[in-house]
Amino acid sequence: MKKNKPKISYDKESKVLMVELKPAKSVDSDIHGNIVIDYDKKGEAIRVNFYQFNFEEFAKGLRSLKEFARDSRAALITR
Repeated sequence: MKKNKPKISYDKESKVLMVELKPAKSVDSDIHGNIVIDYDKKGEAIRVNFYQFNFEEFAKGLRSLKEFARDSRAALITR
């Protein structure tokens, strides 16, 4: 069975970060604040859109998470 690699794209103009988990048609969606999760006909998540995504704010939060992980000895995996 071939496993698809997620595709990540960012639209600077609309500030939308899209993570496509697998290529499929969306038949349902859940909205949680500025996050939309799309599902296929099997009910599997196929795409996640983050609206109003700001890389600068994300980087600030990532620094805080790294400090927290260091201070609490929790594992934080970033790639």
